[in-house]
Parts: sequence; C-alpha cells; structure tokens
Amino acid sequence: MQLDYEYLSRIRRAVALYTNRKTSNILDGDFHSIHRGRSMEFDDLKEYTFGDDVHDIDWKSSSRMGDILVRRYMTDRRHNVMFVCDCGHKMLGDTPEGEAKKELALMTFGTIAYITGRNGADYALAYPSENKAMVSLFRSGPEHMEKLIYELEKNIDKDHETSVSAILEEVMSTVHKRMIIFLITDMDGLRRLDGNLLRGITTKHDMLVINIEDAYLTGNLVYDNDRSLYEKLFYSHNKKLHEEEVNIHRQIFANASFLCKQNKVGLTRISRQSQIIDATIDLLERYRHGYYGYITAAI
Repeated sequence: MQLDYEYLSRIRRAVALYTNRKTSNILDGDFHSIHRGRSMEFDDLKEYTFGDDVHDIDWKSSSRMGDILVRRYMTDRRHNVMFVCDCGHKMLGDTPEGEAKKELALMTFGTIAYITGRNGADYALAYPSENKAMVSLFRSGPEHMEKLIYELEKNIDKDHETSVSAILEEVMSTVHKRMIIFLITDMDGLRRLDGNLLRGITTKHDMLVINIEDAYLTGNLVYDNDRSLYEKLFYSHNKKLHEEEVNIHRQIFANASFLCKQNKVGLTRISRQSQIIDATIDLLERYRHGYYGYITAAI
C-alpha cells in the first residue's frame, strides 16, 4: 500500500506540541482491562480467537490437540484499544467551530491511536461498511494507524445499513479480549446509545465516548446535506427555532451523560482538532478517578 503520510505528519506535529509527560503516560494508572501481551516470558496456551496474532500460533500443540492454539506471554501492562467509529452521510456536516465532522473524526481516531501505540498498546478499528461490520486486527505502529485511517476515510461519509450499536455488538461477539473501547460518534450516535448494551460492555471492558459536536441548523449560511441546498434565512435566523434547537442538543447530551454515568462510561465532546489531545487526556484522567459521564467541574 502506497502511503503519502499526510495524516501521520499532521498527527506527529500535533503531538509534538505537548510534552512527553502529557502524552507518554495516558494509559498509566488503573484500568479494568489489564492484559497479557508479548514479552520473552512464556505463560500458557489458549484457543485462537479473532484478533490474535497468527505469529503466536503454536503449530505443534495445535496439531496434537486438534484445535488452533496460540502462545500467551506475560507482560506488566499491555492494553488492547478498540476504536469504534460512526459513519454516514451525516459526517459531511460541520461542528459549531466550523470544522468538518468527517475530518475531525478521522484526526481524533488517528491521534489517539498514534499516542496509545507509543504507550505500548495494540489497537484495532471497527466501523460500518454497507451491511456489515468491518473489524481490523490488533496491531501497533504508525503504518498500522495510517492504513486504518485511510480505510476509514473511504467509508466514513457513506450511509450504511449497519448501526454503530450493531458494530459494538459485533465487536463484543467476535473479539474475545479485554479492551479499552473508544466510541467516536456524533449527536445522533449519542441519542441512540443503549443502556443495556453499555452495561454489557462495561462488565468486562473500559469504555469511553468521544462526541464530535454537530453545528446548529440555525445561523448564517446553513447547508442542508440531505437536500443539498442552503436553508432559507427565514428559518435559519429564527430565534425561537434556534432556542429550541439548543435545548434539544442540551437534552440529548444530558441524557447521554446520565446513561454513561449509570454504566461507568466516560464521555467528552470536541468541536475542533486543537481540542483532541487535551480532551482525551482529561477524559482518561477523570475516568481513572471514577468520574463517569461528562464532568465539567475540576477533580
């Protein structure tokens, strides 16, 4: 695959603006999902499951036992980070800061994947594609991130029959690893969060939600993606409509925050690329202290 490293160079520049202390320890501390990983010390054998490294297959033992078995190694702390990204025509919209939702979602995934990889974690990506879920293998390194980000770029603004909830369910049923799960979604995705699904996920995994904020449909030069035209000024400049829209956004976010608190899920929101690293560090620090949902007050 020929890579032009556009995203990677932008991500590296963004991360370089922060001290090593801020970005080199974001996965330190207490997480529920503390995993086995790769080191020189052999631990045991287990049956192969989706996402395991094929290089760890023990062919002699597999032949003897009649099942595909992989070697497990002990490590002090190695995380498996799963990114679940929402997709659809809706991602062609903007944020309140005027940035493209699609571009912000791609950079959010790429930046956090790059930093977690530098922290020694393996990461994978899941997203809807047509009528199925695409779930990658767990790997690390900038080339893995670059490959995934370009695959996501091809699909992120296409409508699919598969919902983000279905993607989460597919991940739960096919990936048998303890994970830190980052859900990257917009306001519509927050509205569709299901408490039972979140509860099932957080019994074994850590889950954090990053909301890519939606621009309001009232204001100057409002463009309707569904109808491919600009909204009439009579509607977009109507004060009452704007107030109602603001209230709807607040209510959706408040409901999502309450649902996340109930089910021990972290939640934050971003509307521009310069917020990605700060918001992620703050989200992880609050999560480790048991502050779930969206918290605005200082710890």
